[in-house]
Amino acid sequence: MLLTPLGKIKILYDNEEIEYKALAIEYDKSCTELDGRYLIRVSFKPDGHRHIISCRIINYTPNTNDDIESGENLELKSFYKEKVKLSIGMEGDTGYFLNGMRLSEYYDYDTEYLHDGVGYVVLETTTTDEYKFGIAWLNNCTEENDVQTWFGADPTLIV
Repeated sequence: MLLTPLGKIKILYDNEEIEYKALAIEYDKSCTELDGRYLIRVSFKPDGHRHIISCRIINYTPNTNDDIESGENLELKSFYKEKVKLSIGMEGDTGYFLNGMRLSEYYDYDTEYLHDGVGYVVLETTTTDEYKFGIAWLNNCTEENDVQTWFGADPTLIV
């Protein structure tokens, strides 16, 4: 189980905790000051039913600074406690037009933001069988370095 300054990270499949491996990722020029950077891959064979695969911080107390920081093909939420900033990112582009059509033609799943993490929503029509969570944190977050968790937790930038 991955231990972060905000608490242990758990991965859940339909609210049941599952085992996982957190892969330590090297820092690159966009995130040299990070104190932690990890990738978690979850394999799941879709079965035609709706499921939720989530990445959550155990016993996390929400902070008024917690914020959604999405980007192109990136769904990301950041969590704060004192000077610590931790970001959890997912690959995706969730949203719907007013007529009910999905914004993304590429991704066949949705994502959701939780008070203590984020999650992939596997739809009845989903065929994707791997879901990635990027996790990055700074122990001493400042206005000058806070964007580094955004780059560090973006699973699309981790090769």
